[in-house]
Amino acid sequence: MDIKELIERYENGETNFEKLDLHGQIFNGNLNLSRANLKESDLSGVEFVNCSLIETNLKGCNLQNATLQGDMTGINLITSNLTQSNLSKSNLTDASLRAANLTESNLSESKLIYALLHDSILKDANLTKAQMTNCLLSRANLSGANLQGANLQGCNLTNALLLNTNLEGANLSFAQLNSVNAVGINATKTNFSHANLSAGNFASGVFLSANLTDAMVTWVSLRSADFSKANFSGAKLSWSNFMRANLTNANLIDAQTNNTNFEGAILDGVVLN
Repeated sequence: MDIKELIERYENGETNFEKLDLHGQIFNGNLNLSRANLKESDLSGVEFVNCSLIETNLKGCNLQNATLQGDMTGINLITSNLTQSNLSKSNLTDASLRAANLTESNLSESKLIYALLHDSILKDANLTKAQMTNCLLSRANLSGANLQGANLQGCNLTNALLLNTNLEGANLSFAQLNSVNAVGINATKTNFSHANLSAGNFASGVFLSANLTDAMVTWVSLRSADFSKANFSGAKLSWSNFMRANLTNANLIDAQTNNTNFEGAILDGVVLN
């Protein structure tokens, strides 16, 4: 079946198209397959621009190197292979992407509000300026991903992997980052206000001018991290390890530091009150 036949049958009321082979097909018109079932189909290399895939079932599909751009509100992409796919500037609000493979995918400027991305693989993905408020990312692998300028306010990143992830200028206020592994993270000018970073590992991270006001930063490994000019006012830092960290000109006004380890830390110009 080719894309033209698929569209014709869909427009005649058919919606069940499981396990199709449409790989490499291109459709540049206004493609509408909303609420159709294409479960486990081969859509690798397809180009669907200006598409409407609202609540479409693409569970378990092969979408490697595919371009899908348009309105995909509520789409089902659970366990799908989206490696090196292009979903930039698309609406993926309420999308289900649990355990999907999005390695090296392009999701820049996409809308992923309330999207379900738990257990997904987003290694080296491009999420610059993505809108991801209240997104579920627990146990997701975001190592090497670029989230510069992304909005992750209220996201749940519990137990996520963030090795060498770029979060420069991102908004993670009120986010849950419990037990994340974020060694080598770039969080320059990132907003973590009111976020929960408890029991995480942020060793060797860069937090230049980061905002951690009123954040929960207890039992956290922050060894050798750079917090120059960071703002910890009102933050809870109890039982955390700042060994050999750089806190030059950091703001610790009203921060709770009982049982916090500052051994070997650079504390030049730290503001305490």
